[in-house]
Amino acid sequence: MAMICSLFCVKNSLLRFNFLAAGLIGLAIISTDIPWLNILLAFSFCFHLWKSFERKNTLVIILSTLAIVLFIALFFAYLLLDVRLYWVVLAIILLAIVTIMPVDQPTHSKQVNEHGITESSSNYISSSPLASLPTRKAMFNHIFSVLKNQFKGGVVVLRLEGFEQVNQHIGRDFGDLLLAQSANRIKNAIEHDQVIQLSSEHKLAHLGGLNFAFICSLAKQNHIHEQLIQKIINATLKPFNVANCTVEIKVRASYVDCAHFNEFDDGLISAAFLALDSQERQQVVVYQPQMMIAQLEQQARIAELANIDFSSELELYFQPVICNNDGHIAFLELLLRWQHPKQGILSAHRFIDDIKIAGLGYPLAKFVMKRAAELACALKRENISVPLSINVFGPEMLNEEFVEYIDALLSEHQLFNGELVIECPLHIFTNLDDQGQAMVARLNSMGLKLCVDGLGDNPVLLAKLPGLAVEYVKISPALTADFSNQNNIRSLVSGMVDMHNQQHTKVIFEGVETAEQLKFVKSLNAYATQGYYFGHPLSSVGLMNWLKQWRLEQKNISI
Repeated sequence: MAMICSLFCVKNSLLRFNFLAAGLIGLAIISTDIPWLNILLAFSFCFHLWKSFERKNTLVIILSTLAIVLFIALFFAYLLLDVRLYWVVLAIILLAIVTIMPVDQPTHSKQVNEHGITESSSNYISSSPLASLPTRKAMFNHIFSVLKNQFKGGVVVLRLEGFEQVNQHIGRDFGDLLLAQSANRIKNAIEHDQVIQLSSEHKLAHLGGLNFAFICSLAKQNHIHEQLIQKIINATLKPFNVANCTVEIKVRASYVDCAHFNEFDDGLISAAFLALDSQERQQVVVYQPQMMIAQLEQQARIAELANIDFSSELELYFQPVICNNDGHIAFLELLLRWQHPKQGILSAHRFIDDIKIAGLGYPLAKFVMKRAAELACALKRENISVPLSINVFGPEMLNEEFVEYIDALLSEHQLFNGELVIECPLHIFTNLDDQGQAMVARLNSMGLKLCVDGLGDNPVLLAKLPGLAVEYVKISPALTADFSNQNNIRSLVSGMVDMHNQQHTKVIFEGVETAEQLKFVKSLNAYATQGYYFGHPLSSVGLMNWLKQWRLEQKNISI
């Protein structure tokens, strides 16, 4: 039994076989008392001792030797003192104790870090080209004294991107090779007398994973760091040839001025990483102290969100979407606001990312959906047929449990035929799989209307636009804000509007603030318009009174 247990602790195939053989021999000795079986057992003990010396583990060698000594002593006791032969199995049990020790041969196993880059065993690391680069700790040790003496310069942190596909398609070993080639290009690009020497051979430090850094002096040229960063970007943009494949790698960079810190410590590197993470769309980011303040505020908000009471601290505001042809209300968009105790009223874009980080995206979506259903039901009792829309910011809309919740909510409040509209970011619809398309079809079958929000904020394949199974599409204010190129914008946006009109999708323009903008978007044959021109968002507490006042004003205008 001891040998069987040892098989679960040992990974080396030869050792597993040896333990199994020793166990079977021990059982045979107990069953038959045949003395010559001890010869086979002796070979098994010797083989294990040899493997122990090969492992070079002192404790394992000692235990294996003790097992052999015990075996010899018990065997001689059998020969000279007439002790029963089966006592030799005690030596086998002692041998089994060795299995709790690291008896396997060292393997060059590889682990993958958070960036998808292989972190190999010590043998690989010692031979890796990156092993010779200074680490973060070595970087501090070499230049700490330099930066204390009113050093004028800063730290540049570089982050390589595009390795996930390399690791996935051609293997992690080639990914490591590509990383080393990228590091060599960066090293060549920063060969400049304004770059601080970190060691006798290198000016570039490897911070781990896909991150590198160097120190740049600005004593002679105030913008040399910008030139070096651009040189690095140009160098990495050139295709790499790895495993007979052409691979493209991108680099993002952040710069931190040492003047922002009293001394060179880990705060500089942390600030550089903060800049990269806070501006993910920018290729080159300059650290500003406000970023640290914003991070601290975000951390405080996340801590507050952990104990937030949705019903008492969150409120829905509304803003009308006005039809272009007759001036009637197409629907009212409900906008989430947080009555923050210190920062005042915060709009959703100020804290929606914090909501996701705090893991409250799904509960928040349910809360907003329920409040919208209650408001829609109240409008229905007053014989006011104005649809309400809500914003769902994440993929929870396509969650089957959430769809079931919406179905039950609509049935409970007797809401059908487009009385509620769900607005989602464009990327939710352009990356739908089969299950997602099924969920969209199911929402449509419930009588719920869908709206794509923010068309124009991010690049999108035009081929995907006609396939959007939605009722409304909102055009981003970015496409109508610049009137200096109105003719160029008209040809672009007009084509998008015509395409959606042919698909029977209603196009809405957001962010209209002036009469000139309103005139422009009306000329594009769009369905409706939304923006501050018609009024700023108002609290839903006064929704009924506002609608009655709006109806009265529209009646007076028509008269």
